[in-house]
This record gives sequence, C-alpha cells and structure tokens, in this order.
Amino acid sequence: MHDPSRDQHIQLAKLPRVPARTTPGFVFSIAERMLHDCLGTRRFRSVDMHEVLAFFNDERARCVYCGSQNVARWDHLVPVMKGGETVLGNMVPSCARCDDSKRDLPFDEWLAAATKPAHADRRPDEVAKRIDRIQEYVARYAFVVRPLEDRLTADEQSRLRVIRKRLMELRREVDELIGDYRQRTGAG
Repeated sequence: MHDPSRDQHIQLAKLPRVPARTTPGFVFSIAERMLHDCLGTRRFRSVDMHEVLAFFNDERARCVYCGSQNVARWDHLVPVMKGGETVLGNMVPSCARCDDSKRDLPFDEWLAAATKPAHADRRPDEVAKRIDRIQEYVARYAFVVRPLEDRLTADEQSRLRVIRKRLMELRREVDELIGDYRQRTGAG
C-alpha cells in the first residue's frame, strides 16, 4: 500500500535547508571584523597573488593546507580579528573546506590537529612539511602581526572606544526589541 506521507518526506528531503536566522551576535561580530579589516593594511593585488603561487611553486593554485586543486578563497594565515592584514606574507590560497575548518585558529595549531581522524587524509610528516613551508613564506615576506590598537593613534583609539561603546548600547537595544517582540508574539 502506498504511503503519501512517505512521498512528502522524500520531497522535503530534497529541499534546501531553511535559512539560519541572522542574529544580533552575528551582525555585531561582523561590524567588529569590519573595523579590524578597514583599519588595517589591504595591499594584496594580482601581482602579489602570482608571487604567492611562485613561492609555493604552484602555477595551478593548490590549497596550501591540504593540496586540493579546489581553491576557492584567499585565507588570512593570521585572522583579521587577531591582527592579520590583507598583505603578502599573510594571504594563502585555500580550499573552502580548510578555510571553513580553520576558522580563526593559528594555522600551525589547526594543521597539527588536522591529523586527527576527521582529517585522516593528512599524514603527520606531510603536515609538518606544510607548516614549515608556510612559516618560511611568512618569514620571507616579513609579515608581522599588528594588533588593531597598535595601528591607531591615541585619538583614533579614543574614537574606536566610543564607537565600540555605541555599538554595545545599540546591541542591547536590538536585543531588548527582539525580546519584547518574541514575548508579545510568542515567536521563536
């Protein structure tokens, strides 16, 4: 006997997931990242991209972390939020899987941890070679982490503190509005 609810379940399984809710936490973390990014050096042009590929002896652009040919992004070795800037010595080609997995972790710690079962395709000896080569790249181009506060004058630091305070106040107001709405409507 045919079960129509089974057909509905199969049809639903083919549909994309419902979009995740955009939360205030996400939005305000993006605002903070924007501040770090816009108040840093951004000097990474096409010629620099070719120089990175030449350094890694790779005309085809492979992921520096795993060797995949499915390079989708340029990754900051030191994340923007941790003082990384968009400059030669901090930018490397990466596949989406590695870039997403690395998040804001230090590349060497993340790569060393990537030899665990979830990344069984990475041998410890290969990972060590990759870490060494990436460290050579950072040293070759003399990349140095500059925390956001070290990039700013005293006046700019003061202005940044005021902006951050206003953002925190705005976030509290947004959270209150959302809370009030949910309480009034019972919306989840």
